Amino acid sequence: MSSLFGIYVIIGPTHTRGRSVVSVARRVLGGGACAIQLRDKASSLATIQRAAADLRRLCSDAGALLIINDDPALARDCGADGVHVGQTDASVPHCRSVLADHQFVGKSNATVPEAIASTREGADYVAVGSIFRTTTKLNTRPAGLETLREVASTAQLPVVAVGGIDFSNVSAVAEAGADAACVASAVTEADDPERATSRLLREFLAARA
Repeated sequence: MSSLFGIYVIIGPTHTRGRSVVSVARRVLGGGACAIQLRDKASSLATIQRAAADLRRLCSDAGALLIINDDPALARDCGADGVHVGQTDASVPHCRSVLADHQFVGKSNATVPEAIASTREGADYVAVGSIFRTTTKLNTRPAGLETLREVASTAQLPVVAVGGIDFSNVSAVAEAGADAACVASAVTEADDPERATSRLLREFLAARA
């Protein structure tokens, strides 16, 4: 989990401006993303499986983590590094029962008590959000920078900030103590995803330092 530091990108087919998930992933990895999360709620299973296999190869070559959203079986089968689940998705123990021993589980949280519960449940990292307003995922709950600060100051696990993060506020989540800033449309819908990722990473690292 020490490599979960920097810019963590969620990629799905609905936020790539018509470009393939794999082509966008290649470019954000070129920009220095530390992790890619495949989040595809629209495509056929066969399409998702092919994308996951391609992303596994890309991430391995780049030295980045591949995380699958809400599907521990797919994460296991494609050899991903881990799976990410929300509060209403599969439990951490269930994911553990499906995954291989070396694979990890991350969990979303909107409050400090949720983050504490996720840690006790055995999550390997905690995501906190939505930090800012986001249009990428509509059913999010607000968390805010104060919640992020409190979780980051007490958590013994990596903390990922998520929700509405872009060039205007990535420094704020770094200063609040996030180990990684999770972004989506700020890079996946950019004209140049590689350049956008690189810029976000520079700003995150400068603020984190």
